[in-house]
Amino acid sequence: MPMSQPEFIKLTDEQVKARKRRNIAIAFGLLLFIATVYAITVSRMHANNEARKAQDTAQNIAAGVVVPEAN
Repeated sequence: MPMSQPEFIKLTDEQVKARKRRNIAIAFGLLLFIATVYAITVSRMHANNEARKAQDTAQNIAAGVVVPEAN
């Protein structure tokens, strides 16, 4: 049995424009999501780094170790 040619649907100009607008909206939403995840990740990493510095300083003080501060 030979394969028949697929039938394609011909979209109207209005449908093509609507598809393009929808694709742009999806792309914008995806970029917004990526930027949000990135910002949250960087923020949490910074907070964890500051907490680690504070914890190390507290442990050094408790142990009586003097560590010069890095600039």
